[in-house]
Amino acid sequence: MPQNSDKRKIYWLCQLLGWGGMVAIEVTNYTFFIIRSFDWSFVLLFGYGAIVGIFVMHLFRMVIRRTPVFNKSNTYIWSVAFISSLLVSFILNLFNLGPYYFFSGGTFSGAFEPISFFAGIVNWMRYAGVWIIIYFLYNLLERKREIEESKLRSENLARTTELELLKTQLNPHFLFNSLNSIKALVTLDPEKSKDAIVKLSELLRFTLNYSMQQLIPLNDELLEVKKYLALEQIRFGDRLLISYRVEDNVLNRLIPPTMLLSLAENAIKHGIAKQSGKGILIVESLLSDKILLIKMTNTGTLVNSNDRGIGLRNVRKRLESLYGHKAGLDLKQEEDKVVVTIKINKDEN
Repeated sequence: MPQNSDKRKIYWLCQLLGWGGMVAIEVTNYTFFIIRSFDWSFVLLFGYGAIVGIFVMHLFRMVIRRTPVFNKSNTYIWSVAFISSLLVSFILNLFNLGPYYFFSGGTFSGAFEPISFFAGIVNWMRYAGVWIIIYFLYNLLERKREIEESKLRSENLARTTELELLKTQLNPHFLFNSLNSIKALVTLDPEKSKDAIVKLSELLRFTLNYSMQQLIPLNDELLEVKKYLALEQIRFGDRLLISYRVEDNVLNRLIPPTMLLSLAENAIKHGIAKQSGKGILIVESLLSDKILLIKMTNTGTLVNSNDRGIGLRNVRKRLESLYGHKAGLDLKQEEDKVVVTIKINKDEN
C-alpha cells in the first residue's frame, strides 16, 4: 500500500535523523566540554552506538507491534513504556561497553561496577527513553484517530440505514392514500378514474425513480405534487381550493425526494378530508435570509403534533439525518388553518 510505504520511509528517516543527532550531540559534548579537543575516535565510538541503537530500537518496534499493548489502559501502556526504556537502555549500554572502554583507554574490569553500569543505563535512557515516548505517543494518537474514524463510519452507516428505512415507508403510505382517493373516484366518475390511475402510475414511478437519491430539485417534486393534488381535486371537487406561491429562484433548490408529497398527503388526510365545507390548501416556497422556506397551509384544526401521522414524523427524521441542526420542521395553528413550515439552511442545501 502507498500509505504504508510512506510511513516506512518516514520511520527510517526519523531513525537516521534521530541517531545521527545523537552522534552530533555526543561528539560536540566530548570535543568542547569533556576532552576539549576533537578526536575521530569519538565519531567512530558514537557512530557504532548509533548503529546499535537503530538495530535495537527496530527490533523493539517489531516486538511491540506483535503485542496488544496499545489496546490496554493508559496506565498499563505507560508502565510498559517505562519498563521498556529501562530494558532497552540496559541492552544499549551492554553493547556499547566494550567499544567505549577501547576508545577511551579505560579498563574493561571497571565497566561492570554497579555505579558505572547504572550511570551508563541512565545515559542511554536520554535517547532510548525519548525514542520510546515518541513512538508510544504516535501509536496512541493513531489509535485515537482510528477509533474516531470507526465511530464516524458507524454513525454514517446508522444514519444511512435509517434514511433508507424511512424512504421505504413512504411508498406504501403514499399508495394507501392514493388508492383510497381512486376508490372514491371510481364510483363517482369512472372516466375520470382512468386519468387518476395514469396520474397515480406517474407518481409511483416518480417515487421509485428517486428512492435512491438523497436530494432532487424542488421543481421536479412540485410537478408531481401538482399531479397528486389534481387527483385529489377530482375527488373533492369544489370543496378543495389549491393555491401555489412558489418563487422562481427556489425551483432549482435541492430537497429530499417525496418530502413535499408527504406534506401534501398530510394536509389532505388530516385537514381537508375532515372538513365538511370548503378547504383551502396553499403551497409556498421562497428564500428568506439565505434560508429555504417551504410552507404547506391547509384549512383545519391541529389537535396535537402527534395527530399528523407517520408522514410528518418521517419528514422530520429525514431532515435531521440529512442536515442535522441546519434544518427543521415546525407545525402550528394559525387561526383556522394548520401551517407546516420546513426550513433548510441555504449553505447546506
